Amino acid sequence: MLSRLNQVNVFIGTLTLSLIEIYTVLTKDRLVIKRIFVSTFLDNLRKIAWSCLPISLLTVSTSAIVYSFHIAPEFYTRGLSVYLGGIVALALIREGAPVMGALAIIMQYCSGMTAQIASMKVTEQLDAMKLAKANPAIYLLLPMICSGIIGFPLVIVICILVSILVNYLTSNLLINITYQVYTTSISNAVVIKDLILVLVKSSIFGFVSTLVSFTCGILTVGGSKSVGNATRLSVIINFALVVILDYIITALWL
Repeated sequence: MLSRLNQVNVFIGTLTLSLIEIYTVLTKDRLVIKRIFVSTFLDNLRKIAWSCLPISLLTVSTSAIVYSFHIAPEFYTRGLSVYLGGIVALALIREGAPVMGALAIIMQYCSGMTAQIASMKVTEQLDAMKLAKANPAIYLLLPMICSGIIGFPLVIVICILVSILVNYLTSNLLINITYQVYTTSISNAVVIKDLILVLVKSSIFGFVSTLVSFTCGILTVGGSKSVGNATRLSVIINFALVVILDYIITALWL
């Protein structure tokens, strides 16, 4: 029990120290952003926005199709077709797309970054960076956090737009709902507050997921087996945090 508590304390302490190092460096030398991580940031953003987009689209769009099969016929038989688009859009914007899109990115991007950093740790590449006076938190974590804050919302917004289109096409095949009725329902149901919510929620997911992935990587001790354990732990923690944060943010926002 004490060993587990000690591991949690070490994890939280390492995570906090990494953020403090970033804040300290940025307050002393803001030009470090231009000198150090522009190319790394763009590479990480490409991994999120391009590599993770297909699996995220597949995951969210599949749920939109499921919504059509379960909701559209029921709404049609009860004379509620005029509310279909709004209900589906709210479900995707507030909960479905942010959570499922974030989990897909975590599986694709964050797990890979944890494995990469853990491999650097066990092969002593991180120690070599420190000897060369290159701070891993600045060179590795800062680009990851920035790309997560920007990349997560970008992917999730695209997923929302595509999944709403997929839901409309599927619902049109099932109950022959018109485009005008569907879009009018969305415009009547969705407000600016909902759009801000999805951006804030996905940005927070991106910040927390990248930070946890980095921390799990740099705390790796051992060989190749430890790399696998660190990657699995990163995914588990991120999945749990996304679900918990989703509930907290939604409860505070709405």
